[in-house]
Amino acid sequence: MPEREETAEERSRRWIAREAAKADKEEGGRKAKKMRCSKCGKEVDEYLEIAGRVLCLDCYAEEEADEMGALDMPGEAGGGG
Repeated sequence: MPEREETAEERSRRWIAREAAKADKEEGGRKAKKMRCSKCGKEVDEYLEIAGRVLCLDCYAEEEADEMGALDMPGEAGGGG
């Protein structure tokens, strides 16, 4: 399946994040910004931004496990018919 094309908003967010990281490095680092997980609502220092959503590490791991589990399940296209 081909990878979907990145939207202008996603490119902009990625660019802003990259520039902020570069500025942090040049300035010797700033205090970590707390963000709220869009799935569970927890306020966290460490997070991942996936497809425009902020996820805490726990929710990210949970979504990855769900995605990998879905790949393991046989379906109609599994060839076992």
